[in-house]
Amino acid sequence: KSFDFLMDQYDLKNATIIAYRGLSSYELTERMKKRKTGFIVALRRNMNVIDYGIPMDGNFIYHGRGINSSRTKTEHGYLYLYEDVIMRGEEETNYISSVQEGSRTADQLNDARKRFGKISILSSLLRDPEEIFNLYKDREEVEQAFDAMKNDLENDKTYLQDAIAVRGYFFISFLSLYVYFSILQLLKSHGLHPKISVKEALLELSKIYAITRGARRSLSEVPLKSAKLAETLGIKLYPKILRN
Repeated sequence: KSFDFLMDQYDLKNATIIAYRGLSSYELTERMKKRKTGFIVALRRNMNVIDYGIPMDGNFIYHGRGINSSRTKTEHGYLYLYEDVIMRGEEETNYISSVQEGSRTADQLNDARKRFGKISILSSLLRDPEEIFNLYKDREEVEQAFDAMKNDLENDKTYLQDAIAVRGYFFISFLSLYVYFSILQLLKSHGLHPKISVKEALLELSKIYAITRGARRSLSEVPLKSAKLAETLGIKLYPKILRN
């Protein structure tokens, strides 16, 4: 219902909606096509439009994970099929364990193998498979940013008693997201995303320290990976101060 409300209230002709598996349906994609709204929708593995026999003719690396890819045209849009090779191994290992325990059969294992590690996306856009994959994963980056606000920063717990404090709380939350996405855009502009995430970049750039002992101040050794990242981004490392 909330999705219908969104479609009715706003002109989305020049927009592209990125949706997760829970919203995948042929009816939904047809409605978006009628409204001339672009879409990138992850599919459930049991949907009939998916052809697991499509040969994988492309590959790329996403956050250190090997991804095989393919693209084909269907009556509902362009079908992008991906295979995460690490996920494939993990899923097959878990399934084999189930067979050994007796909760599943060898025939079920053979039938399920074609789906291990597979991610299917239906889109109205004709693009390079890696670009579509990155666009879909960018949606997860937004969710991770809000998760970081709630879990890492505990921004879902205000304990505030007056309106001024609440306004300050939301202002700081806004700044947190602004900084997060500014760093994300910087990584993208230098071709580092999705090879490295915002969290990984911040971790690497925090590994240099200024050590103060009395009147003496010296820098710790800069890790090679941190130095290379800073050089690539064209930024200066500002060390954290270690206080004794």
